[in-house]
Formats: sequence, structure tokens, C-alpha cells
Amino acid sequence: MRTTLFILSSIILGFTTGGCNGNNQKVPEGEFLIEGYIENIPDSTIVTLCKAEDRRFSAKIVSDTIIGGKFILRDTLTSKEPQQLELMTIYKESFSVRVLPLWITSGAEIKIQGEGMLCPFWEVESNVPEQKYESEFTKIGMPEMVEALNNEMIVYELFRKDISDISIRNQIDSIRNNHVFPLEDKARLRELEYMKTAPVTKVWLEKYYYQVLHLFTNKNPEYSHKDLVYSLYGRLTEEDKNSRVGREIAAYMKMTETVKTGENMVDGILYDTEGNKRSLSEFKGKYILLDFWSIGCQPCMASIPEMEEVGRIYKEKLETVSIGSNTEDRWKKFIKENNMTGNQWNELRSVNDGLAAAYGVKGVPHYVLISPECKVIDIWTGYRKGIIKEKIEKFVK
Repeated sequence: MRTTLFILSSIILGFTTGGCNGNNQKVPEGEFLIEGYIENIPDSTIVTLCKAEDRRFSAKIVSDTIIGGKFILRDTLTSKEPQQLELMTIYKESFSVRVLPLWITSGAEIKIQGEGMLCPFWEVESNVPEQKYESEFTKIGMPEMVEALNNEMIVYELFRKDISDISIRNQIDSIRNNHVFPLEDKARLRELEYMKTAPVTKVWLEKYYYQVLHLFTNKNPEYSHKDLVYSLYGRLTEEDKNSRVGREIAAYMKMTETVKTGENMVDGILYDTEGNKRSLSEFKGKYILLDFWSIGCQPCMASIPEMEEVGRIYKEKLETVSIGSNTEDRWKKFIKENNMTGNQWNELRSVNDGLAAAYGVKGVPHYVLISPECKVIDIWTGYRKGIIKEKIEKFVK
């Protein structure tokens, strides 16, 4: 169910293109091979294989250009454990709004067949056990998810227009509230029912993580599957609970709900680039603008000048706090190389169970505006030029 609009920015920065020459030899250890044949898809469509980092954006691994419906993706693999990667398609300014999860192992040879741009529903032939479980989950969500994604593509086209136009925003809300969300809810419930008896595998745990996450990020007050979601936690073994995904699940299970506008802010321990412990309470008495971001997220990068500008304009009343989510070394290097100003902090957590979880960060950039009285006064996700100024001008006088 993962939304991937923010992923496009992570991979569109550059593509390495592979060839489309067939290879009948066995795939050697330490490599994997993916061969695809897709009908009714334009030539020059780019197929990209990515690896999710910290669940917030995906880094490109390898890509190929579809010619005559064919593509080949081949690369090396150092880990002996099955790795979950993500495949998506891009054609001109259109791209798949969901990804096709692919499980890769050393020596894996995978064949993909399908039709059209909706890659999540392409058929995958693979001897990797996790991929077979993944395919079962995909079948569970059809046909509602196919219809939901077709509607989401319409929404994406509307987003490319002037979304400051209230009629366009109303149209987007109507499509999502009357079509996308109800369809997704039906598919989600069917998935939960299936999870009662399905084997608890790596794939099952990943699906469960997103079911739990949805409890705290959905805005539908009538969502009624909470008891069923919580009951499934009893299927986890101690080993499952102690795994990384298990600890992420537990972090959300302990939370009654994410912070909402009008409520008190949640504070926690963060670290600046010098390694000093920092907290939001340092700025009590001033407005605070939190910016959750990741390296490689193009909207995040595009927002930096505007973030720095509002920080300068409102420096007497407002503190901007940029909370990076990348590993310490990569984060510090990026901050230094780009001479980034303002409060550059990081939670430095191995799992997403801190402030990012408390504030319901599902995609980046994600913003939270806090009043001098430590009340949350606005929350929004995504960036377009001018939106930060608009928000600050509305609340900071």
C-alpha cells in the first residue's frame, strides 16, 4: 500500500541504462537477472529497480529502457539473505504511483510479464520463496487495487495542473474520498482476513507493518479494522518481535495515535552535526517548523532555499528544525558539502520509532508547525514552491 509519489524524486536524478540482449546462461552467484516482456507500454519507458532506505525514499540500483516491450535488469548482490527491492516505471512525466515488490537472492533469475504502466500487477515468475508469498498478497487485493490505482493516476495528472485552483483540489479530494480510499479499504480488509491464517514470513511481516502504520496515518474516522490489526500481533514469535521490522511494528503498537493539530507537541532526543544532544523544548516561546527530509528526495532538495529564506525572514519568532533520516556519516557529509544552515538535526535511530513515528511521517518532506505554547498548529506533507511561505505567513504574525 506504500505511496511512492515522493520516490520518483529519488531516482529521476540519473539512470544507468542496460542492454536488452538475451542471456541463456545460468546466473552466477553474486548476481541476479530480471527479464521482462510487457505489452501495451510505450517504447522509451524506463524501468527502474530501487532499494528502499529507511522506508522514506528509494535509491536507484539499475534501470533499463523498454524497447519492443522488453527490458533486462542485471546487477551484483553481496548479501546472502533475500533482499526486497522495488520496481517502478517512468514514461516522460508519467510514472507508476505504486511499486512492484521484488525479492532478490544471489543467483536469482526472474521473469516478468504484464501489460501497461501499472507495474504492481505484472506477473512475476521466480524461484525465490518470498516472491511467491508476495504474489499471493497481490492477488488478495485485486481487483479493487487495480481500480484504485487507475484513479490515483487521474489524481496525479490533476496534481500536475495548478493545485492552487480550488476546483482542482476539490476534484482531487472527491476522487480520493469517493473512489481511491474506499477501494483501498476493501482490499486492506481482505488482506487482514488472509493474514489470520497465512504463514508468518518476511513478506507477512512487511505487510503487517504497513497495516499497523495505516492505523496512525489514515484520516478516516470510520476506519474500523483496528481490533483486527491488533489481534494479528499475537501471531509474531519472539524472533519476529526482536527483528527490525518487529521493533518498528511494536513502536506503533505502543502509540495510541499520532500527534494531531491542536495537541501538545511531542519532544525527543535529537543530535546536531557536532554530536550534541538537542530537543525541541529549547525553542519554547518561539514558533518551530519541523522539516522531516531525506537525501535523494528531490522535493526535499527543492524546498531547502525556501526553508532557509523563512528562517532568515522570521528569525526573531521562528526556528526551523530540519530532521534528517539518513545514516550519520551520509547525513553529516551531505550537510557539510551543501553548506546547509539552520538547525540540522537527526534522531540517529536504527528504526522509525521516534519523532518521525509520533508525527506520522509516511513520506517526505513532512512538515509540522508548532506554536510558542508548544501546540501543533499545522501538519502537511509534500512541497511546491511557495507553500512554506504561505503556511508561515498564515500563522506567524
